[in-house]
Amino acid sequence: MSNRSNIPLPLTEKEKAVLEFVEVSLAESGVSPSYQEIKDHFGFASFNSVQNYLKQLAQKGYIQMALNQKRAIQVLNPSHAVAEATQKMVQSKKSSKEPSRRTLLPSSSGREEVLSLPLLGRVAAGLPIEEFENNEFVDVPPSLVRNPQKTFALKVKGTSMIEDGIHDGDVILVQKQSSAANGEIIVASIENESTVKRFYHHCKPGQSEKMIELRPANSSLSSVWYSPGYVDVQGVVVGLIRKF
Repeated sequence: MSNRSNIPLPLTEKEKAVLEFVEVSLAESGVSPSYQEIKDHFGFASFNSVQNYLKQLAQKGYIQMALNQKRAIQVLNPSHAVAEATQKMVQSKKSSKEPSRRTLLPSSSGREEVLSLPLLGRVAAGLPIEEFENNEFVDVPPSLVRNPQKTFALKVKGTSMIEDGIHDGDVILVQKQSSAANGEIIVASIENESTVKRFYHHCKPGQSEKMIELRPANSSLSSVWYSPGYVDVQGVVVGLIRKF
């Protein structure tokens, strides 16, 4: 997916880690790391994982790779670019005629303060996050948000969480963090695939080693189990908005 605007697309935690590894290698030695070095550093099972992460970074506009060259990764945008761009988007909102980060809207009880959060994309079970190319925001009541500076919005696609009241087309509010408590609803990334599920870190029945269970809220679907190193927690769902 190409990025038609000048604003970089958001990274998963693992994508950001790979990009930072490339940046450090370029800064320290002047050359980009090889596929073997990336594979060994992150403990990937195959070179396909390395290729997938680099392809995602290239598609999101962070790097450029030359064909048939092993050490030819050029960094186009640094790993912190999306945070800077989001801040600029918020500042731009404040100075425009559109709703600001905090604004007052009419309500039955007078005027009600709301927050304007970035709507970064669409998430579905078993698919990469589909980023929106336009700068979109969603207005939410402050009572739904614990930490505005670390919270973003995603539109849900699919029915894997309908029994928890999360329906296709709903907008979920996600507080960015890399860990979660058992039972929390999270957005997670597994090998470039993203999903919304309930998180549990415990032993799979019949086994003694703790694993990550991503549990759907749909009786027609089953839980999926992973080794902890394969699951990147993107954030915890802290609110939901539905338009009728």
